[in-house]
Amino acid sequence: MKANWSRRSFIAGLGAVGLAGCSTSAGQAPTFDLGTGQSLSILTWPDYIDIADGSVAGTIERASFDLGLQISYDEFYEDNYSGFDLIEASISGDGNRYDIVIPTNWRAAELIGRGDGQALPIEIIPNHRNLDPAYMTNGWDRGSRYQMPWQAGMTGIAYDPAQTERELNSVADLFDRSFSGKVGIIGEMREAVGLAMLANGDDPSRATEATAYAGLARIQEAVESGHVGAVTFEDFAPKLASGELSVAMGWSGDTALLQAERPDIQFSIPDEGAIQWFDTMVIPRGAVNLAAAGAFMNYVYDPEVAANITAYVGYVSPVLGVQEVLASRGGDSAAIARDPLIFPDAETKARLFTWGGLSADVENQLDGDFAEIVGL
Repeated sequence: MKANWSRRSFIAGLGAVGLAGCSTSAGQAPTFDLGTGQSLSILTWPDYIDIADGSVAGTIERASFDLGLQISYDEFYEDNYSGFDLIEASISGDGNRYDIVIPTNWRAAELIGRGDGQALPIEIIPNHRNLDPAYMTNGWDRGSRYQMPWQAGMTGIAYDPAQTERELNSVADLFDRSFSGKVGIIGEMREAVGLAMLANGDDPSRATEATAYAGLARIQEAVESGHVGAVTFEDFAPKLASGELSVAMGWSGDTALLQAERPDIQFSIPDEGAIQWFDTMVIPRGAVNLAAAGAFMNYVYDPEVAANITAYVGYVSPVLGVQEVLASRGGDSAAIARDPLIFPDAETKARLFTWGGLSADVENQLDGDFAEIVGL
């Protein structure tokens, strides 16, 4: 997911120390000859990688030079609906052909489950060993043989304590009538319904049709009563900053970046828990530059490279060693290494739930009903 409203202003404050350039042999795919002029086409969310800053190159520029690749980096994946249409167009040949696409985990599961994701060329991705084992236990891709997570995040409660006049520690606070008209509901069905399920005492990682629709009913009542002031994606952050919203379902990374400008804004992992998700790199069916895709995946799983990306995007890295790299750099980078929204502790992780999934028919119906209720 993304936060394109503040990343560039935030990163300007980090300076070259926080985003040191690097070109390491560990970031290469040494056993595979890419050839001269090899190309790579990537479809991803906007502002989801560090960019060139003055004399400091960004990851795409460094990867292009180090790997000898011509990289097309398209930031057209705005959400998991219109963005997924671009993936399907790539697979069918009716749109731009992509070698790497980066949907959210549930969309990746759908893509892989129907045979539209290619097996990773693991033999040229030695840095696959740097993947946090926590991401290798998904039933839909055990061992992470068809996808490599890009970044992960948490959907919890972001709020302005000057407006709420108290701390918010429960999902029930989202439905507190004293905040009516100034509450934001995230526009991702699985996250919004998942949080509402937690408010009902239900487990979104073991969702049933009945418990999911009970969560949806809670959202419907909040929308129809006027309690919900906005349905948001990344724009929950500027709406909090402007005072348009007092409290919102929000993404951890966007909130972390907002806090660089507004340290008074708070992010809460509710007592009942929060929703966790990750966006992940998949090689779609029809992609032809498999060697280039593997080389790039290997490159960004070097902890030095991954640390640059994490410092910029403010989300949870799936790459082992990133926290240690940032801590060793000192200054602003060391502060990032201590940020609990980017490196949550064990107690926080124990309160995170991943959407468990239902049958395709039920989920499609939920998606349609949710979109109709919130006006998407």
